[in-house]
Amino acid sequence: MIDQETRRIRAYRIWESEGRPEGQDLAHWYRAGDEAVGPVPDRREYISYSPGTAPAGSLIIKLYRSSDQIRGYVRTVADTNHEDTVFPGEEMEPEAAFKLAESHRADSGNPVFVELVEDVEWNPSWGRLRP
Repeated sequence: MIDQETRRIRAYRIWESEGRPEGQDLAHWYRAGDEAVGPVPDRREYISYSPGTAPAGSLIIKLYRSSDQIRGYVRTVADTNHEDTVFPGEEMEPEAAFKLAESHRADSGNPVFVELVEDVEWNPSWGRLRP
């Protein structure tokens, strides 16, 4: 059996990993107490993108405003002789863009870069953004 403080921290991490949904505290509390679940993984980590910082083959999530919503797309940086590859689904919700990038990153293990434009601010529920 885990102690109350450990359980509280695990419940908080589960809540964060699910995008901070409202009304799930009791479910998160019970899941956090289940030792068979194992440790809750740390949140994902991304690197802030600026031109020239991502080597060829890197993934970049570009987040921008479209009307009153934040939208995004994922692209792969090509070498200087080719155009970058934009993944299907030109415009998507940020969460979908992060999932798409993570699924493609699994093969390479390379970091994922994030470009924030048009007054978009980083949302901590997406993970950690390093400079």
